[in-house]
Amino acid sequence: MFKLFVLLCVLALASAELQRIKIHKSEHKRSRHHVRQEVRSLRHKYQQLIENYVVYDYGQPDYGNDYPSNSEPDYTTEELGNSMNMYYYGQISIGTPPQYFNVVFDTGSSNLWIPSAQCLSTDVACQQHNQYNASASSTYVANSQNFSIQYGTGSVTGYLATDTVTINGLAIANQTFGEAVSQPGSSFTDVAFDGILGMGYQTIAVDSVVPPFYNLYEQGLIDEPTFGFYLARNGSSEEGGQLLLGGVDETLMAGDLTYVPVSQEGYWQFSVNNISWNGTVLCDGCQAIADTGTSLLACPQAVYTQINQLIGAVLIEGSNYIPCATLDSLPVLSFNIGGTTFDLPASAYISVFHDEGYTSCMSTFTDIGTDFWVLGDVFLGQYYTQFDFGQNRVGFAPLSN
Repeated sequence: MFKLFVLLCVLALASAELQRIKIHKSEHKRSRHHVRQEVRSLRHKYQQLIENYVVYDYGQPDYGNDYPSNSEPDYTTEELGNSMNMYYYGQISIGTPPQYFNVVFDTGSSNLWIPSAQCLSTDVACQQHNQYNASASSTYVANSQNFSIQYGTGSVTGYLATDTVTINGLAIANQTFGEAVSQPGSSFTDVAFDGILGMGYQTIAVDSVVPPFYNLYEQGLIDEPTFGFYLARNGSSEEGGQLLLGGVDETLMAGDLTYVPVSQEGYWQFSVNNISWNGTVLCDGCQAIADTGTSLLACPQAVYTQINQLIGAVLIEGSNYIPCATLDSLPVLSFNIGGTTFDLPASAYISVFHDEGYTSCMSTFTDIGTDFWVLGDVFLGQYYTQFDFGQNRVGFAPLSN
């Protein structure tokens, strides 16, 4: 039955194009406070794996290998914005007529949620952002089920709703998402995005809600169940990078993609042959997760201690700092993934802050209690990354610029 559906999609979409989603970048100043807050959020994000590191049941969509392979670039792209080099976001709309929202495209989660017009007037984060008004949409379908997602300083809570969700002109019918009536503490105040659009497997979706990307493909809106990210680390507010839906954009790459299979289908998790720094092997046969929803580089506790010692970092008020004069002389951190070496320069794994005439250099390595690595935008921003549901694999390639 599924193969028949795929065939019908192929016939209907022979002329489909790759979708490019624009990523925007906020000009907000990044601070040490933001980093500490992100560490807390990241720890809660992976709380289930920290407490009980188990393999998820195979609940991914049954895409198999029967999607079409075309010689022409049949995919879609959206440009992204980058706020404080901590998160990348783009615009979507919900409802009829459309209501517009900026959302983080997060490969480390699987739910879509946005603020609700029903939120309290005392909810600062909600009042600062665009709010979904269900009564103003002719395609809204009520859903009485409550939802709650845990973050670093509390929970986003509200209820589920169903409506048309449009990404770069692609209208997803009957998409279920969360209307947030309460948002935690300061986690979502003074940020450039309104909500989050998760792009992981359905197995980690709260309430088992079908993620938007599943429906993009299953409703025949894109040709292939794959998407790619180009995250511009030093981009402008208008040129923060691109999210590509439904294919691969080879113009963004300076070489071939190196693919590795997803080893745990929930997050985008895969095996790394080894990670080394200046000849010192930090891990051999380790696991990593590609997470566009964080800027940090999380590693197991023993490695966290070791790498910060190697780079000469000193722990001050919970963060590790190096003398800025040593930054240019620090070696690269090398990741051997699928037999290919991907280097991370010190300028990527050290954050430089300028505050009231004083410059400080802080390590981006963090320990959140996992026995695997979380490769955030610190790593992903150096390479083009492809996420392939069809063949359950992740690919990396050097950037063309």
